[in-house]
Amino acid sequence: MKLGGSRRSAPRSCALVAVLLCGAGANGVAAATAVEIKDGNVFVVEGAQRRQLTRSGRDADAVLAPDGRTVVFTRVGNPKSAGMQGDCKSGAQADELRRIRVDGGGDELLVRGQEGKDPKESLCEFRRKQFSSDGRILYVLTPAWATSGALHAYDTRDKKLSFVMPANDVIVLNGCKSQEYRDNLVVQQHRYFVVAGSYDWYWLYDRTGKKEKGPLGDFDGEEAVREAIEAAGLCER
Repeated sequence: MKLGGSRRSAPRSCALVAVLLCGAGANGVAAATAVEIKDGNVFVVEGAQRRQLTRSGRDADAVLAPDGRTVVFTRVGNPKSAGMQGDCKSGAQADELRRIRVDGGGDELLVRGQEGKDPKESLCEFRRKQFSSDGRILYVLTPAWATSGALHAYDTRDKKLSFVMPANDVIVLNGCKSQEYRDNLVVQQHRYFVVAGSYDWYWLYDRTGKKEKGPLGDFDGEEAVREAIEAAGLCER
């Protein structure tokens, strides 16, 4: 189904603020209300107060886990080399996907970036981080081909990263009331017409990314996509 909209370029990584409810977990770590990046470091935000979690000066694109007790972020290996196809580095200049508890403990490396012979094997940036509703799967985008990035899924239980599909943007429908559409993936892909030319539409996939459910169309930003999906009755939040 095509819901319509206007063309846009794929979003880049940004200083992300995520909001969750407060609470205390079974492990005794209180859940954070928000997290943000300032001067290359991760901060927990509680009202007007900020508490610093990292001090590398090279951290970016932080997101809270659904339980509010851990933060996943990117540690940039080489700030001068980011965002272009072929820029992914191995070794000392590699980007890192990391996780830290909101109390400042348990800082750990999840995935180390690398160069790859195949574009989908090149890992860096780890942008557009979004969790599944239960917090088990973390979806990230990495640079890949000239016209497309790559969508990967990190299983926090098995601690494994796997390639899902080519993508320039992703929206994880983790807040849907409907079981049918909860955790489905809305993916922007660069595709080609049969005769000539190309287009960049959003497509709906199941939560695994293996089953395509249909085209949604061309939209101007994430909120426009969500509004169209809600209007169609697919995903009420």
